[in-house]
Order: sequence, then structure tokens, then C-alpha cells
Amino acid sequence: MNETQKPFNLQDYIEIALRRKWCIILPLVGSILLSFAVYKYLPKIYKASTLILVTPQRVPESYVRPTITASVTDRLNTISQEILSRTRLEKVIQEFNLYANLRSKLPMEEIVERMRKAIEVTVQSRPQSERAQNTFSIAFEGGEPRTVMMVTNKLASLFIEENLKVRELQAGGTSEFLSKELQGMEEQLKEKEQDIRNFKERNMGQLPQQLDANLRILERLQQQLQTTTENIKIAEDRSILVQNQIEQLKRTEPAISMEGRRDRVSGTEEIQDERIREDLLITQWNNLKRDLSIAQSKYTENHPDVIDLKRKITNLEPTVTELLRQQEAMREARLRELRARREGGPGEIADLRVPDPATERLLAQYRDQYNDAQLEAKRLRGEIKNLKDQILLYQKRIEDTPKREQELTLLTRDYDLLKSNYQSLLDKKIQAQMAESLERKQQGEQFKVLDPARLPEKPIRPDRNKILMIGALIGLVSGLGLAWFRESLDQSFHSVDDLEATLKLPVLAEIPNLQEEGS
Repeated sequence: MNETQKPFNLQDYIEIALRRKWCIILPLVGSILLSFAVYKYLPKIYKASTLILVTPQRVPESYVRPTITASVTDRLNTISQEILSRTRLEKVIQEFNLYANLRSKLPMEEIVERMRKAIEVTVQSRPQSERAQNTFSIAFEGGEPRTVMMVTNKLASLFIEENLKVRELQAGGTSEFLSKELQGMEEQLKEKEQDIRNFKERNMGQLPQQLDANLRILERLQQQLQTTTENIKIAEDRSILVQNQIEQLKRTEPAISMEGRRDRVSGTEEIQDERIREDLLITQWNNLKRDLSIAQSKYTENHPDVIDLKRKITNLEPTVTELLRQQEAMREARLRELRARREGGPGEIADLRVPDPATERLLAQYRDQYNDAQLEAKRLRGEIKNLKDQILLYQKRIEDTPKREQELTLLTRDYDLLKSNYQSLLDKKIQAQMAESLERKQQGEQFKVLDPARLPEKPIRPDRNKILMIGALIGLVSGLGLAWFRESLDQSFHSVDDLEATLKLPVLAEIPNLQEEGS
């Protein structure tokens, strides 16, 4: 007779569970009680956190630009390194008497490291609202709720103080750096200014801005040279004229009678006065022309002086032109007379007589005029020499001006670039000083406690529900395993179906268990 295993269904499993209920309940209850004991035995860890708002500066950035442009995350990393340093954390540990049981067992480095791991700084990476856009939180974990709350608030105050200190130091450092750079650039600027000043002093008269003045002076000098040359010609002509008059007087026969002598003297004196007036008129006309050329080099054609000189020259021009024509005709006539006398032979020359006293006086006057004309011509020749020297000087200045302009351009280009950088740096320094003043008056960006740390009401570790759930799961699995193990060792039949399936014989009658039914 072969034994066959009857397939289990849900009813069978329920019957097994009911039959072995204590095998399941006792491990489950024991595991739950053991989990609760473990929860009670484990140290409780509490956590407190505070929310800090990053408030923008009170003065608009369009008026005062901040010198600190780093993001909140970058600045928090820097501040966290300072706050979480060993020196700072040791002071906090001693102030709140943290880890009192461990300080006698572990070195301070390990305690500081343990506290550092218990501090958490979180920046809102994906803000859900404008309020959370510039916020971060500081959390601390510990075993005593009140101490955890106080330490968290202390850390928040340290972050706020350190932020103010860092911003003030950074603003002050920026201002100090710009001041030093500005001082060095100012020295360079002074050196460049001195170089330009020395260059202008060395090349005075050849500078580009003096080119127009040099051209005007050169033109005026050339006009003066032309006028002086004409005046020399006039003086030479006058000396020739006076010399001819002297020669004519020397060859003129004196009158015999006293009456005739007086008539001749008076006639000669009248002629002499007339010629003097003519010479003065011509000289005045030449002087007016010279004054006109000088005035035209200085003023425009509409200037009153130029107009007045042109009017005077126009009034004298017909008279002077006629006098010059007459003098030229007389000069030619005398020259012809002198040539005729020279060709006449020695007899005519022998007939010349010694002039009378009136003629001597006229000769003396003519000699004085001749000497004056010679001196005037000599003076004018010296003036021409000076004018030519000045013309050469100004011509050389004009020729050297392009070279000096190129040299000055190189100097001024470096100076302008340096000056532009200096002005830019000066503007930045002023902005940095304003930003530093803003930070000193605590008007810049600040950290403000939005939600201070509160007394934690329940620990975050260990998690009671989680421990109890794990214990219940372990107890249930243990009970089910124990029930299955007991059921596997039991070889008795618990139902008619089990008996028929095993013996392959039908069951004719079933005797009930009166004890179980009675119970």
C-alpha cells in the first residue's frame, strides 16, 4: 500500500494555524516585547533645526554695487569651514558641556569629528516659493533635547556673525587692494605727466598744437622780409638821388651879383624844401604799405585798422605815383646831363667854380640825407639778416613738427591709456568704499533667523515604530517556522480525508472527541 500526500489548500493552512496557534503567538509576542526592550535600551537622539533667510541689501544695487558676488552656496561653504573648525567647535563643546561621558575616554579630535558629523547645513536647491529661494537650514543632533535646541541656535548665531565678519573683511580687503593699486597707478601717471612735460619743454615751438602759430609767424616774417627789402631799395634810391643832387650842385655855376645869389639860394632852398616834402610823402606811403602788410598778417580784411590803412594808401597813391614818375624823369635827365658834360671835355670841367655858401649849406644837408639813407639801408640789411635767421628757425620748426607729433603721440597714447585705467580704478575704489561703508553699517546682505530652533518633542533615532515592526516581523516569521516544524513532526491523522487519502480505504464511522466538544 503506497502512501500518497494529499495536496494542501487554504483550509488546511488555516487549520494548521489554529492547531499550532501558540507556536505562532508566543514567538510573535516575545519578539515584540524584546523589540520594545531594545527600543527602551537604545540611546535617544534628538534633532533641532533652524531656518535662516538671506535678506538682500537695503540699498538698491543700481546705487551701490556689492563687492561680494559669490552665491549663497559658495559663501556658506566658506563660512561652514570656519564654523566647523576645531577651535570653534571646542568652544561650543565646552560652553554646553557636550559629550561629557566621552571626553574622558576619547581624544578631543574624535569628539570634534563626531560633533561635526552631527551638524547639517542644507541650502534650498529647488525652492518651491520666493520665500525659500534664499534660505538655508542648520540642524544639530544630540541626546538632550534642550541642549540640542540651544546648540542649534548658537550655531545659527555663529553663522550670522561670521557672515557679517566675512562680508566686512572682504569689502575692506577689496577697498584696501584698490587703494594700493590706485596709489601705484597714480605714481606711474605722475611719471608719464612729467615725461610729457619734459618733452614739451625740450621741443617748445615744435609741438603739433603750435604748427598754425608757426605758419602764421613764418608768413608774417616773409611779409616783413619783403617789406624790408622794398624799404632797402627805397633807401638806396634815395641815397642815389641825393648823391646826384650833390653832384649837380657841385657842377652848377654860382650867381655873380648878391641879388642873384640871394635869388638862387632862395630858389634852391625852395626846391630843397619841396624835395624834402616829396621824400617825406613817399616815405609815409611806404610806411603805410608796410603797416598794411603787418596788419593783414594779424587781422582779417574787415578789421578797422586794415580798412583805415587801405583808405590812406588809396588817398596817397595818385600823388606818390606822380612824384615817383617825376623823380624818375629828373633822375634820367640829370644822368643824361652828367654824361653830356663828361663827353664835353676838360674845358667844361675847368669852368666849374667853387660853390657859394648857400650851395655849401645845401651840400651839407644833402650829405646828411645821404648818410641817413646809407645808415637806414645798413640797418635794414641787418634787419633782413635777422628776419632770414628767424625764417630758417621757423622753417626748421615746421619741418620737425611731424616728427615731434609722432613722438608726442606715443607718449600721450600711453598716458591716455594709463589715465583711462586710473579713472576706471578710481571709480571702482569709490564703489568699493561705498560697499564697505554699507557693510559696516550692516545695510548689506544679511542672514536672518526665520524659524528659530524649537525644543524637539520626540527623538529621531531610534525609530520606535520601525523597531517594533521589525520585531513583529521577526516574531511572526519565527512562529510560522516553529508551527511548520511542529506540524512536520506530527504523524497523526487529523481528518477523515487524511485517513482515506493515506489508507485508500473508506471510513465507515467517525467517533468525535467528546473532551474537545465539551470544552
